[in-house]
Amino acid sequence: MVLPFASQINNGSIAPAGDDAFKAEVIFCVQGARSPVLSNIYLHFTLDLWFEKKFKAQCQGEAYLVRFADDFVGSFQFRGDAQNFQRQLRERFAQFNLELAEEKTRLLLFGRFAAIERRKHGQRPETFEFLGFKHVCGEDRAGRFALIRIPCTKSCRKFLARAREWLLGHRHWKRRQQQQHLTVMLRGFYQYFALHHCDRKLSWIRHEVQRHWVHALQRRGQRQRISWVYLSDRPWFELPSARTLHPAV
Repeated sequence: MVLPFASQINNGSIAPAGDDAFKAEVIFCVQGARSPVLSNIYLHFTLDLWFEKKFKAQCQGEAYLVRFADDFVGSFQFRGDAQNFQRQLRERFAQFNLELAEEKTRLLLFGRFAAIERRKHGQRPETFEFLGFKHVCGEDRAGRFALIRIPCTKSCRKFLARAREWLLGHRHWKRRQQQQHLTVMLRGFYQYFALHHCDRKLSWIRHEVQRHWVHALQRRGQRQRISWVYLSDRPWFELPSARTLHPAV
């Protein structure tokens, strides 16, 4: 069982008087640079330690919690543990004036047996998004269960929008300079998302960046339409292709 959550810390959150382990007033800026820092400090006491020292001992099976800033995923062997965690977590957060983001909170069946169980009801295994990746129940070449992670639609859309905005604002730069900057942008994207099963998606990202580039070049002035045949053998139009950078992840 996998239970993805995302929490939001409200302004002026104070620990209960009986909890001497951590008492602090938090001013939480959702879009501010301090948001991840405050989330890590606050949720380490309100969530991480509580899960490891108190809740985990109540579970019937295996239980794990993965958190980054204020986004976290709980994984449980049994449905009852997941449902109990969801109930107790709301109570725990209420003590600290915190609340779960309901639009990001759901209980789902995920893992090696998810496909079998869902197939019995004529359904496909559910997916969820976490830290920019879409997590999918899949199989490897030997037919064994494999966790497949691919860049989610939101991550790709945000990157392409940023690339398009930069190209339109710098369309009068020299082509070699544009190439250098786009290369840096793509390599940064690859550095995070270049996992197994991501090659096709990253190749599509590269193609879309080139398409936006062509569109920006055509807006330089009254020019004839630039064809892909013309651009395919131009050294300045080449952009780096993706390769798996994290084979062990």
